[in-house]
Amino acid sequence: MRPTATPPASRRLRPIHYSLWVVQWLLGLALVGAGVLKLSLPFNQAVGAFPWAADVPALFTVTSVLDILGGAGILLPSLLRILPRITVVAAGGVVLLMLSSVVFYLMRGEATEIAPNVAIGIAAALVAWGRWRVAPITGQLGLPEAMTDPLPVAAPPTQMQLFQLPTGSYLTRGAFAVAGGAFGDRRKFASTAVLITHPKGDLLIDAGFGANAEAHIAMLPSFRRAPHDIADSASTQLGAAGYDRENLLGVLLTHSHWDHVSGLDSLAVPIWMTEAEERYAAASTSDPVFQAVAEGHEIRRFAFGGPAYLGFPSSFDFYGDGSVVVVPAAGHTTGSIIAFVTVPSGQRYAFIGDLTWQLEGIERRLQKPLMMRILADSDSRQVRRDMERIIALQDRMHIVPAHDSASYNGIPVLVPIADGAK
Repeated sequence: MRPTATPPASRRLRPIHYSLWVVQWLLGLALVGAGVLKLSLPFNQAVGAFPWAADVPALFTVTSVLDILGGAGILLPSLLRILPRITVVAAGGVVLLMLSSVVFYLMRGEATEIAPNVAIGIAAALVAWGRWRVAPITGQLGLPEAMTDPLPVAAPPTQMQLFQLPTGSYLTRGAFAVAGGAFGDRRKFASTAVLITHPKGDLLIDAGFGANAEAHIAMLPSFRRAPHDIADSASTQLGAAGYDRENLLGVLLTHSHWDHVSGLDSLAVPIWMTEAEERYAAASTSDPVFQAVAEGHEIRRFAFGGPAYLGFPSSFDFYGDGSVVVVPAAGHTTGSIIAFVTVPSGQRYAFIGDLTWQLEGIERRLQKPLMMRILADSDSRQVRRDMERIIALQDRMHIVPAHDSASYNGIPVLVPIADGAK
């Protein structure tokens, strides 16, 4: 139950990927902005800024439109995760447009005017090459072959049960939730703990919002705070149900972000986590909540000394009977995990944490939006690999992304004693 070896560390995106992203966005925005500005100028002002416009006004209009189209083609595939090759084509077109502009200026004897065109052409060439060879934009994830092998043997005891403990939610725009999501689509992100009761001792998967959730939210940077609704904490719900806390072995964290750990503030139980996730949480500067709520808790570290499991390279069988098997998923954070749970009926669940925030990510094979992958994930390549593993399993089990409220449907709510007695 308490192995201590360290799981493999996650790989981070290389700096060249960030540099390419910056060049792509600066170039795209500059082209769109320049095209819009040129088209919006009164003609006499346009001639003042671009004397050649007086000689070939139609060309001035055409090149302005091409600037906008080129910039949009460079940006939109990354935003919408569709037609990713359009970025390469658009960047290549901008290179040709800038070469034509250089030739045009040279023919007019205006060599001093070519510097901006040369700079834009070089940037466009870098984007075209980078998005073709170095870091291609991906739209949907590939469709992995469905897993058809027999599922691993599990022998959950007949007394084992599974409950959800919803502790609240917060609002997030669809554009920040999943690639291609609409900005006007307001989604409620669940913060829910899951209780597993087992003869060998019970376990919570994540802790949800705690009694001091408002204070925890105030500890976050302002840009991370969102409109929210706070319900009863997991501790309060356990108390209302007359639950015997002596049975609770602890909280198994899918990862250490605030909305998964806030409820530890009122749960005097051990925290089960990988050593890699403990290091991640200790080093976090933008999310200090774990450091605050974990004080005084026993940390029980575990590692993945077990065999490969459902496409994942290693595993940790929590009870030793296959009913709760934990696998590494060190992409969202460097110690994130996925918990596979099998109940006595034979129904299987995959609690995937923040591998994707919405079930739509699995069903439509869509990652988080690019900006969110950069800001929120430690290793987006690992996230992609693990998502493909889960996609291959989606017809074999109930997938539960931590923040998708609908994904908890079918898991019973822990009923308070008064309600249960009615």
